[in-house]
Amino acid sequence: MRALRAWFSRFAGLFARQRRDRELADEMESHVQMHIEDNLARGMTPAEARRQALIKLGGVEQTKETYRERRGIPFLETLLQDIRFAFRMLRKSPGFTAVAVLTLALGIGANTTVLSVVSSIILRKPPVRDPDGLLTITSKNPANVFAADRSHVSAADYLDWQEQATDFSGIAAADFDDFTISGEFAPEFVPGARVSANFFQVMEIQPTMGRPFLPGEDQPGKDHAVLLSTQLWKAKFAGDPHVLGQSIKINGNSYTIVGVMPEAFGVWDSPTQIWFPLVFSPDESGPGKRSFRFLRVFARLKPGIRMSEASAQMNTIAVRLAAAHPDTSKNWGASVMTERQYMTSDWNAERALFLLMMAVALVLLVACANVASMLLARNSGRAQEFSIRAVLGAGRLRLARQLLTECLLLSIAGGALGILFAYAGLRMILTQFNWNDTAATIATTIGIDSRVLLLTAAISFFVAIIVGIAPALRLSRRDPGERLKQATRGATAARQHHRLQRLLVVGQLSLSLILLTGAGLFVEDFVAETRAAPGLNPYNMLTASVSLRGLQYYGAPQHQSSFFQNALREIQESAQVESAALTSTLPFDGSDSAHFVVEGHPVSKPAEQPSSGCFVVSPGYFQTLQIPLLQGREFTPSDGPGAAPVVIVDAAFARRYFANQNPVGRHLLINSQQGAGSQWSEIVGVVGDVNEFRGEEKPQPHIFEPFLAHPTGTMSFVVRTRTEPTSFSDSLRHAVWAVDSAQAISDVKTMDRVIADSGQGDNIMAELMGCFALVALLMAATGIYGVLSYLVAQRTHEIGIRMALGAERRNVLALVMRNGGVLISIGVGAGALVSLTLPRAVGAVLSGFGVHQWGPLIAGTTLMVTLVALLACYIPARRAMRVDPMVALRHE
Repeated sequence: MRALRAWFSRFAGLFARQRRDRELADEMESHVQMHIEDNLARGMTPAEARRQALIKLGGVEQTKETYRERRGIPFLETLLQDIRFAFRMLRKSPGFTAVAVLTLALGIGANTTVLSVVSSIILRKPPVRDPDGLLTITSKNPANVFAADRSHVSAADYLDWQEQATDFSGIAAADFDDFTISGEFAPEFVPGARVSANFFQVMEIQPTMGRPFLPGEDQPGKDHAVLLSTQLWKAKFAGDPHVLGQSIKINGNSYTIVGVMPEAFGVWDSPTQIWFPLVFSPDESGPGKRSFRFLRVFARLKPGIRMSEASAQMNTIAVRLAAAHPDTSKNWGASVMTERQYMTSDWNAERALFLLMMAVALVLLVACANVASMLLARNSGRAQEFSIRAVLGAGRLRLARQLLTECLLLSIAGGALGILFAYAGLRMILTQFNWNDTAATIATTIGIDSRVLLLTAAISFFVAIIVGIAPALRLSRRDPGERLKQATRGATAARQHHRLQRLLVVGQLSLSLILLTGAGLFVEDFVAETRAAPGLNPYNMLTASVSLRGLQYYGAPQHQSSFFQNALREIQESAQVESAALTSTLPFDGSDSAHFVVEGHPVSKPAEQPSSGCFVVSPGYFQTLQIPLLQGREFTPSDGPGAAPVVIVDAAFARRYFANQNPVGRHLLINSQQGAGSQWSEIVGVVGDVNEFRGEEKPQPHIFEPFLAHPTGTMSFVVRTRTEPTSFSDSLRHAVWAVDSAQAISDVKTMDRVIADSGQGDNIMAELMGCFALVALLMAATGIYGVLSYLVAQRTHEIGIRMALGAERRNVLALVMRNGGVLISIGVGAGALVSLTLPRAVGAVLSGFGVHQWGPLIAGTTLMVTLVALLACYIPARRAMRVDPMVALRHE
C-alpha cells in the first residue's frame, strides 16, 4: 500500500511539473508572437524577426532549449495537449461549435436511423443455426412477369421433390395461414403455420420448452400436437411453465401443447404464433391438384454439395415432372436460393430503402461540405495564429494534427448527438408501422444494434478526416512569413484561397435541390393518392373480417351462407346501424381474380381468357358503401341458389369490354372451362369505379357476384353506423358470437383506416424524404450564409475604401449579392440538370410509382432553393451596407 501511494505521488508530481512547463512555454510563446509581429511591422524578414524576438527574451540558446524540451514531450502528452487546446478553441467560438455539431448530428443521425431500418429489415438473417445454409426451393414459371422464380409449391411437387432429390439432407414444407384459436379465452385469429414433421430439424432450431414434432406426427390421426410462440404463451397462458400437456383449440379442433418456440423465431419472415403438423387433404394433394400451389419449401444441403449442383438437380427433376404432367406443369421449373435472398428479393420496400439510403448519404455529404466550408472560413481567420506557430518551429504535420484533433472532437460530439437523434427518429418511424400485423411485427425487430453503433463511430471518424483534411492541406501549402506580412498590412485574402469554399457551397446547393426534387416526387405522389376520389363514402364505416373455422363449415356452402346471414341480421338489428353488408374483399385491400368470356366474343383458350378483379357481395353492399348505381339494379335476396346467375360490373369493365354499348342484359361466362354445366351470367347492373389501392391512376375492371349464390368461408362485414363507428366494435363482436361463439373476428377498423393503411408505406417514404430534403436545404442555406459572411468580413477594409470614395449602399448590396448570385446560379443549375433525370430514375426503381407533372415540380423546387439561397445572401449583404467607412478603414 505504501508503494502504491509512493507511485501515485511520483505520478502526480510528474504531471505537476509538466503543467508548470506548459504554462511557462505558453507564456513564452505569447511574448515571442508579440515581438515577432512588432519586428515584421518594422519591415524585417520572418527569420530576422524571429531571431531578434528570441534574443530580446533572454537568449537564443536558452529559448531553443525550452522549445526542444517541448518538442520532446511524448506523443500521448502532446495528444492530450492538442485535445485541451482544441477544447479551449471550440469553447471560445460557441456559435460555430453549436452549428457544426448540430449539422453533423443531423447528418449522422439520419444515416444511423435509415441504416438501422435497413439492417433490421433487409440484412437480418433467420434466427436459426447456420442461417446462411438455409435454402428455399420455389416453383418457377417464366410466364409470370413479376417474381417468375418466387411461386409457391404444390403438395404433389413437394412430395415428388422430397422423394427424388438426393443433394439435400432434408426438405421441409410449411403452409402459412391465419387460424382461429380458442380455449379459456375469447376466440382469436392468429397467424400460424402447418409444417412437416421435419420442419424444425431442417431449420436447426429447438424449442425453449418441450420438444419439436416427432416423426409420424404429420400423419392423419396423429396430428394433434402444437407448438406456441413465446409471445402467444405469455399472452394467453401468462407464461405458465406447466403449459406443456394443456389443450388449445385450433379451428375448432383440440391440440396438445408440446413446446414453446424461442421469441425471435415467432417474428421471423412472418408473424407466426402457432405451428402444428401439416397433413394434406384430398383437395390439396389429390389428382389434378398439382396446379394448387400454396407451400413454402425449405431445405439444407448435404455436406460437400454446392448450391449450383443442387439447383441443377432440381431443374432436372422439374423437367421430368413437366413432361409427366403437361396439363399442370408445362414450362414450370424449380429455383434454389438462400432464404435471405428469397426474403429480400423483388421487394418494393427494398428498393424504397435503397432510395432512402441514397438520400441520407446526400444529407451526410451536405453536412460534411457545410462543416468543411465553416472550418475553412474559421481557419482562414486563424491563419495568423498558425503562421506564428509555424515561424516558432511547429511543423506542418503538427499544425495539421491540431486541426484534425479539433475536427475529431466536433465529430465525436456530432456522432454522440446523432445517436440520440437516431433513437428519437427511429421511435418516430416505428410508430408508423401500424397498418397491419406484419408491419407491427417487423417493427418489433427494428432497433439500433452494435453493428450500427460501430458504423456510426466509423462515420464520425471519417467525417473528421473529410472535413479536416481540406483545411489542413490548404494550411500546409501556405508560406507562414507571407501570411504574416499580409496580416500586418491588412491585405484582403487572395481569390484562390476561397475557391474551395465556393465549390463546397455550389455542391451543397446542387445536392439540396436534388434531394428536394426527390422528396417532391414522393410528396406529390402521396398528395395525388390522398386527393384521388375513392369511389365510395368511407365516413361512419366500420369493417371486420371473419374466416369460418370448424368441421361444420368445411365444404358446406349452405352452413357458411347461414352463418353470415344470421350474423348480418344480428348486426342490422342494432339501433346504431344504418345499413350493413358483406364482401369477400374490402375495397383498397386488393381483390380476387376471375377469368371470363364475354358474350359475342370468340371463345378463347382458358390460358388466354381475360381476367379482372372479382368480389362476392351481399344485397345492400353498394347502398351501404354509397357506391353509385349507374345502370340496372343491385343484387336482391332472390339472387341465390337455383336462380339464374347474375353479375354486376363496374364502369371500368363496361368501358373496356362494352365500349359505346349498354352492358346490361349482356352475358359473361366466368371461370369457363368449356365443360358441361357451364352457365352464362347476365349483367344486371353497372356501378361506379372503386380503386383497389390508394392513388390508383386508372381504375381496373371488376366483376361482382351475389354472395347468396356463391357463399364462401371468409367474408368481411361493412357497417355504416349512425354514431362514431369504433363505438360499435364490441357490439359487432357480440353479434357474431351470438351466432357462433367459436369464431374469431379480425381486422376491426374503420374504412378510413383501411384506405389510409393501403398507402401507409408511401406516407413514411414521403415524410422521410421531405424531412431529409428540408434538413439539406437548411444546411445549404447555412453554408452559403457562412461563406458570404466570411467574405464580407474579409472585404470589410475594401468595402470601407469603396464607400469612402463615394460608393452608395446599394452598390455594396449589389456587389455582395452578385458574388452570391454566381454561386447560386452554378449550384442550382447543376442541381436542376440532375433533377430532370429523377422522375424516370425513381419510376424505374419503384414499380407503380409515377409523377406526370414533374416539370412544374422541378421548377418549383428550383425556385424554392434559389429564394432560400438569396435570403442567405441578403443577410450578410445588408450587414455590408451598414459598414462605417471610418471603422472599416482601420479594420485589419
